[in-house]
Amino acid sequence: MLYGYEKYRLNAGISPGTLVTEMEFLKSFLRYVNIRNNKQLEPYELRPADVRAFLDQEKEKGLKATTIKRKLSHIRQYFHYLWKIGKVPVDFMPKFEYQLVIEKPVAQLMYVEFMQEKKKVLQHPTLMLNAKLYFLFAMLGFRMKEIERIRSRHFRDLGDRVEMNFVTSQDVFWRLVFEDPTEVALLVQAMERAVFREHDYLVASDKKHGSDYVRNNMKDIYSNLTALLPKPFKTEEVRIAYIYDLYKVQEKSFDEMVGLLGITPSSLTSALKLVFERYK
Repeated sequence: MLYGYEKYRLNAGISPGTLVTEMEFLKSFLRYVNIRNNKQLEPYELRPADVRAFLDQEKEKGLKATTIKRKLSHIRQYFHYLWKIGKVPVDFMPKFEYQLVIEKPVAQLMYVEFMQEKKKVLQHPTLMLNAKLYFLFAMLGFRMKEIERIRSRHFRDLGDRVEMNFVTSQDVFWRLVFEDPTEVALLVQAMERAVFREHDYLVASDKKHGSDYVRNNMKDIYSNLTALLPKPFKTEEVRIAYIYDLYKVQEKSFDEMVGLLGITPSSLTSALKLVFERYK
């Protein structure tokens, strides 16, 4: 029943690492509904009651509402695909409702806490290069999807500094200049590694040949960074803390923040709304 879906998602731009997780989830979902109905269901035989029963089971496991919401999103995406290829006559998922109480998180991280540890992290002798790059880019407000899109071609080694010129997924031109010697050395090392591995990704695959991006084990990276920091490392939380620091501590103007973050004005407005909700 999943034949063709993997290629469809890859063509839609999903990262291979994320796709592996999504495919495993959908296999478990289809296995559940087949057992529930005591037969191998055809796509058109799937019903809202099957989806609801599966989500109820997941809720009974004690999973967080945000986790169940993410799984529901995967199911919606899958049903949309089935409808597009004509396997189901009607996609009922857009009208499907499932009650979830999602508590809004309260920000716990102040940017200065990680800034004080920055040099130690970037110069740590045993921390892997990719972990250092995730930390550096998160501290500059990069989204995860942008970190994994950047190529060595987007950076120029100017000797005493490195210049980044990058067009984001929002089609925004983003220019940053790295002048800190530790940051410059780190980026040059990453650029040299890309040449050695014969591909252009900066936060790179471990493939020496070919340009396919292979995502690192993020659980290991987060764990290794957290061991060096006063609070758990999560890319999006660091980004939110950075935006709050730019606005509240550094008192940057709206236009300055747009330039530093490489986002559209409307995206910054949405980001600031989220920041105000979390930092109360």
